[in-house]
Amino acid sequence: MTSSLPEDIPPEGLAIHPPAPPLEQGVPRWLWLALGALFAWGFWAFLPKLALQSMPPHSVIFYEALGNLLVAVPVFIYLRGRLKWHGRTVPMAAFISAITVGAFLMYFFALKNGPVATIVTLTALYPVVVILLARIFLKEKLNRLQWLAVALAVAAAVLLAG
Repeated sequence: MTSSLPEDIPPEGLAIHPPAPPLEQGVPRWLWLALGALFAWGFWAFLPKLALQSMPPHSVIFYEALGNLLVAVPVFIYLRGRLKWHGRTVPMAAFISAITVGAFLMYFFALKNGPVATIVTLTALYPVVVILLARIFLKEKLNRLQWLAVALAVAAAVLLAG
């Protein structure tokens, strides 16, 4: 008697496995948002080089801050009194803003005087600073493979910077 099973199925039959968890339909929303941020940051990193061709860094930073305000005011109005306040976090947010403005000024002065591709590549290493701060203050740990990845990222940036 011949078997009616295909050749790749053993005579004892197929094992019954629980069904695989359902996959998300299409691309997850968070991935679209992350890709949107990626491209927005790409434009954000490049466009100041164009603006700095006709204005000094101080002027560019002023108009960038004005653009931030044009977004912040409608958000403030939208929240209608639901804006959260925390005695320690609000001053920290103000400090973060001051650091950001300082970083923008340094970035813009660098762009004014150097090649955009090199400057963007070097400043894109900021996650290494985050990793070190997380290690020091939050006691987060990386395994050997992750440390190797950090070293490779730094090496790649150095090589790309020329």
